Amino acid sequence: MTDLNIIRADRHTGIGSSDAKRIVDGDWLALYNEKTGITQSDDLSDVFRVQLGIYTEQFHLEWLAKRDGFPLEFVNERKHHPDFAFMFCHLDGWRTDQDTFIEVKHSNSRATVRDKAVYYMAQLQHAIAITGVERCYFSVIAGNDEPEMALIMRNNEYIERMINLESSFWWHVSSQIPPEITPKGEQARLVEVGKQTPIDGLRAYDMGTSNAWAEQAAEYTSTVEAAARHEVAKKELKALVPDDASEAKGHGITIKKDRRGSLRFYIKET
Repeated sequence: MTDLNIIRADRHTGIGSSDAKRIVDGDWLALYNEKTGITQSDDLSDVFRVQLGIYTEQFHLEWLAKRDGFPLEFVNERKHHPDFAFMFCHLDGWRTDQDTFIEVKHSNSRATVRDKAVYYMAQLQHAIAITGVERCYFSVIAGNDEPEMALIMRNNEYIERMINLESSFWWHVSSQIPPEITPKGEQARLVEVGKQTPIDGLRAYDMGTSNAWAEQAAEYTSTVEAAARHEVAKKELKALVPDDASEAKGHGITIKKDRRGSLRFYIKET
């Protein structure tokens, strides 16, 4: 189980997984103030949703191991990046059969595990970079639903860009120079790169450069309203067909009733 006292003690010694998310999100000045001791990090001991996640963490992991039948180890020690000493992480659990870690979350949101994985991508790729694995597992309990687990692949472009951001932020901390601005363009690009990470073997694609997609998208959007009117007219025409009618026709449209009682439309060609 995660020990908040250990994590709190680590705050000033480097960049952890949750810090990585804050850096990617652009929360540099507040994080800088915490790292340099100007302000104290928030006391989460009385925040119910945080404590709920902590207390269900071990059960969450044990349930996954029991449900899916894999060996599990709990990891208590802090792990550091082999090349960037300021990068560290605390892992929730380790799947010994896959030789990789599992990150678990308890959320009150009904968002899918894929959406949550994108939301926590900085934390996941930060830990992937430190442990050197090629993939990890991410599981979410939404409310009181059954945990939903996904396989997250290593995204080397994301990791390279993320480490550059973390290094830039840590320079400010090491130099005791408050960050006046954040690289918003690079942060935005990193978020888009994160969305392209394969999750359960599937990834998101940006089709903005496809001319064929643009043509069909324009056709689709221009006909949505007409399609809606079409469905309304179809429903109203069906309602006008007498109950004892085998066929009803007029104004170029014929509606026939088949043996199962279904109404079929035929349009007279002009």
